[in-house]
Amino acid sequence: MTITKLSHVTIIVPDQDEALSWYTEKLGFEKRVDDATTLPGYRWLTIAPKGQQDLEIALFQARDERERGWVGQGTLWVLETDDCRAACAELAARGVTILNQPEQMPWGVSAIIQDLYGNPYNLLELRKP
Repeated sequence: MTITKLSHVTIIVPDQDEALSWYTEKLGFEKRVDDATTLPGYRWLTIAPKGQQDLEIALFQARDERERGWVGQGTLWVLETDDCRAACAELAARGVTILNQPEQMPWGVSAIIQDLYGNPYNLLELRKP
């Protein structure tokens, strides 16, 4: 067996509609799949940055107290951008929390942003060769 790629990242959320609004309105992502008919009582909802075809984020509705405890306990994912400083300014204007302002690193310009549930994301402008 060979793992060939990462296809989905799951974020556990307390409210899928609230999460969908935040990710589409604040980060500019687009909805990819919204299926509540295939499996009764289950909604498969995915989003992704516009134009990105090889990875989707699944917004998973926490179903019980144990799963609600997982909200905001996500890992740090990297979101690439062409201009980290400009992206942070735009995101801050939209109400996104910037945990660490953009700073120059050996690999590019990096900042840490946070979603509405407390999950951190590394916003990265890769160094140009």
